[in-house]
Amino acid sequence: MTRIGIDPGHGGSDPGAVAADGLQEKDVTLAVGLDLRQRLQGAGLEVIMSRTVDQDVSLASRAELFNREQVDVVVSLHVNSADNTTANYVSTFILAPGGQAEKIARSIQPELVAATGWPDGGVREANFYILRETDAPAVLVEMGFISNPATASLLAKPGTRQALALAIFKGLAAYLGLQVNAPGDIQGHWAEEAIRQVLAAGIMAGYPDGTFRPDQPATRAELAAALARLLAKIPGTQPVKN
Repeated sequence: MTRIGIDPGHGGSDPGAVAADGLQEKDVTLAVGLDLRQRLQGAGLEVIMSRTVDQDVSLASRAELFNREQVDVVVSLHVNSADNTTANYVSTFILAPGGQAEKIARSIQPELVAATGWPDGGVREANFYILRETDAPAVLVEMGFISNPATASLLAKPGTRQALALAIFKGLAAYLGLQVNAPGDIQGHWAEEAIRQVLAAGIMAGYPDGTFRPDQPATRAELAAALARLLAKIPGTQPVKN
């Protein structure tokens, strides 16, 4: 089974970059990482996370974990920052060109641009620790600029985080040659196309056993969850906090 290493950058006492409104990079990377894990596991892949909660994890420990677990691909998640608050693009970093990491990056990068509409920062090279010290091909995704107020506002929204996770998932799926199928029990159903659309958009999800159960009545809780996912994708809406 293919094993994917997901590395949500920063965490614990290290917030990473911080937006003017207080949004912290570590929270964005963890949210995207957990969403991405769910999508990858749903496609039958094994996922190794460098962290699943807000905790300190050293760069060395992250690389050692992925090497020990012999993952096949490493994806490190970060959000960029710059002194210039108008900086606004998404980019994917690799250690050097010509290898599998570049193929992975070139599969993920266009998906990120299509999902966000942010300018294309391209595939770039950098001597980042996680790229250098992991045995598996590794990429580091910079998911926009938290220093850009407009981008930071979007990064705070669940819908944007879900879109980023889905884009990375699609890129990895294309690189790995995965046939990511919708639940088998919707084929031929009168609402098949609509079901496929809401699944692809992340508004609804199938059941853990791989079914969608299209004719099963929805509970009020399931309806509320689907509507909440839809609202999160509408610009200008804010999640309700208890």
